[in-house]
Amino acid sequence: METSFKLGLNTLLDPNAVEYQWIRSLASEGTSRTQINASIQRCLGGDQRTANLLRQVAIKEVSINQLLTELHLLVAE
Repeated sequence: METSFKLGLNTLLDPNAVEYQWIRSLASEGTSRTQINASIQRCLGGDQRTANLLRQVAIKEVSINQLLTELHLLVAE
């Protein structure tokens, strides 16, 4: 189930955004990756790949650039 992704570029670029803090909190509480990704999709929209990348960015497993590329938001300099 894919819905429109609800986070803007400014939020995605802010490592202290409440959305990232929420995801990190879920992870630190021991919530499974599957449950976190499902929560991200339910609350913030997007598809499974977007949710997984957002989770990985929040817990610093991947670079924000990977998520921005997936969302077609990475701007060439």
